[in-house]
Parts: sequence; structure tokens; C-alpha cells
Amino acid sequence: MFWLAYILFSGIVFYFGNSLTDDHSYFSALIIDFVSIYVILLVLIPKFVQKKYQLTKFFVLLILLILLNLTINFFLQNFIFANGELAFDTCLHRQIHSIQVSLVFIVIAIGIKIFMINQQNQLQMHKLEQAKTVSELDFLKTQMNPHFLFNILNNIYIQTRIDPKKSSEMILKLSDLLRYQLYECSQDKVMLKAEVEYLRNYVDLQKMRIAKIDIKFEQNGSFKGLMIYPFMFIPFLENAFKHGVSSKNVDNFIHIYAEIVEKYVIFAVKNSKNDTRPITEIKQGGIGLINIKRRLELLYKDNHELIIEDRDTYYYVKLKIELK
Repeated sequence: MFWLAYILFSGIVFYFGNSLTDDHSYFSALIIDFVSIYVILLVLIPKFVQKKYQLTKFFVLLILLILLNLTINFFLQNFIFANGELAFDTCLHRQIHSIQVSLVFIVIAIGIKIFMINQQNQLQMHKLEQAKTVSELDFLKTQMNPHFLFNILNNIYIQTRIDPKKSSEMILKLSDLLRYQLYECSQDKVMLKAEVEYLRNYVDLQKMRIAKIDIKFEQNGSFKGLMIYPFMFIPFLENAFKHGVSSKNVDNFIHIYAEIVEKYVIFAVKNSKNDTRPITEIKQGGIGLINIKRRLELLYKDNHELIIEDRDTYYYVKLKIELK
């Protein structure tokens, strides 16, 4: 495209401007400009602009190259092809159109090259940001799974000494949860219906462990065909069971609510409070509010709303995510 534009423009200028009288002059100017432009694009810009940013040297060498280009053009057009028979002022007049074409297309070529370099740099930066985001998400996800696994294994260990039959049922439930984590969550997104079923299995597993607690799980709307990033809700359930159940409190409760409203999924957890400290001061272990907030920021950015209420007797968390 660039060289086609050069040929068309220079042909019009040279022939209709009467600056060159023969084809030899025209093609010599074309070859000189071709060599000059590619010296700039392949040597000067990569060496002094793209890598080392030595702009002063670049502009000095660029000016010298342009002067050399014009000098060779002047010599060839007026002394080789014209046999030196024209007056000096006539030679300069013949050179005006050649100078115009050379300067215009050298500047255009430099502009295109710099634009392409900037585009490549932006693409590279975007790829690096994506790689960083993926790495960070993988790290946050791996932080969640061990914490959850260690908690459940500890609960099963306790049950093996109290009720072996119940512990075997818990192991089966745990195997279902791990199967979901290992196989169904291998992709970036999972079916929302499967994610909610995963939450239900988790709650059922906790019911086997805890006897005296009011646990409710309400679900409204159709979850079929909808996709979501995995493990967006489980942190809030883990914290509810970790900080909302106490053997000293007979009014232990955990109420879970999941609903689909138009293109939004709403997940809410309300649980009794057994710690008088603010939720921001409670140690969260390997998982915490910071991690889940970071995942939400990376994955859903402005397409989510997280509400956390820390009351005297209960915690309430509501997460609303726009599904696309």
C-alpha cells in the first residue's frame, strides 16, 4: 500500500510537474528513496529509537541520510542523466519535486513504523497483563481449595472418633466436592447450576458435622444454561460456618439465598455472630475478604456489587453479579 501510493504520487509529481525528463531519473530516485527508507526502518529506528531511545543520534543520522539521499539524487539527475548541461538554478528547480517526494514519504514511513511499534508494544503489554491476571487468579484459586480441604478433613477426622458411619458419609460427600473441583472446574467458567449444587453439597456436608444449627438454603429462578467463574460464593459460606457457629450459642443460624433476576445472579448469606470483633479484624486464614474482592475485581470489574453488613448479632453478605 505504501509503495503503491509512492509510485502513484511520485509519477504524478515527476511527469506532470515536468521535473524529470526521462525514465532513468525517475527510477533512480525511486531506488534511492527505497534504500533510504529501509535503512531508516530496519537500522536507525530499531537501533536508536526502539531499543535504546537515543533520539539525538537518531535525528542526526536521519538528517545525514536525507542529505545523502538528496545529494545522490541531485548528482544523478543533473550530471549523469542530463550530462551537466543545465544551469545550476535549473538543476535546483528540477530537484524540488524530488525533494518533496522523498521528504514526504520518509516522514510517512517513519510515522507508520512508530505507529506499528506502539501497536506491538500495546499488544505485548496486553498479553503480559492477561498472563499476570491469569497467574494471579490461579494463585487465588489454589489458595481457596487447600483451606477448604483442610477444614473438611479436620471435621471428618473428628467424626471418625465420634460416629464412624457419619464419617463415611462425609467422605462420600467430600469426594463429590473434590470431583467438582478437579474435573468440572478445569475450564475458566462453569455452569451456574453446577456451582449452586456444589454449594448445596458443601452445606449438606456441614449439616452432618453440626447438629444444633438452623440452616436454610433457598433457591429461586432458573439456573440452567448460565455460566459463572467457579468458587465465587464458597468463601462466604466457609466464613459463615467458621465464624457463625458456636457451641455456646443456642441460636446458631446460617441462611443462604440464591436467586436469578433477569441477567443477574444474587447470592446472600446471613449467619449468627459468635465473635464480638469487627469482621475486618477476624483472621481469615488462607482465604479472606481481600482475596475474594480481588477475584471479583479481576473477573467482573464493574459488573458486580458486594454488600457486607457487620451487625451486633449477625453478619450479612450479599453478592450480585451480572452474567454475560
